[in-house]
Amino acid sequence: MYMDQQSPSSPSEGQDSPKRPKTTFIPPEDRKNSRFGIASFILSIVTLLGYILLGALGTTMIEPYMTENGPILEPTQETLEAMTTLAAVFILVMIINIVGLALGIVGCFSKTRKRAVAVIATIVNGVVIVTIGALFLFVLSA
Repeated sequence: MYMDQQSPSSPSEGQDSPKRPKTTFIPPEDRKNSRFGIASFILSIVTLLGYILLGALGTTMIEPYMTENGPILEPTQETLEAMTTLAAVFILVMIINIVGLALGIVGCFSKTRKRAVAVIATIVNGVVIVTIGALFLFVLSA
């Protein structure tokens, strides 16, 4: 035995163990819901209601100018400005929907919190985005 080598005082000091973050086990019933999941769920409900409201307002605005054969009158300048504002709000609601989807995905990967709300919110946001996209494709192709 060499004199300049020191033996470790405890068995764990001498081992080359990879450094692992210390996480404590939290039983599933004691975990809280993911904050990202809750935020995503709230955004999904807000955007869903926003799309319904925007659809109703858009239909109400354009209905007086449409017949089965196409438009009968040109919309007034005020109506065109209102429709442009409606389109801008629609884009804002779409951005909020995408943010809600991103928050839901982040909430799904939380290891210390419950993920059920995040999964539900991700599904709702995804279904709404796919539905709006399908409606766009349907309207543009017709």
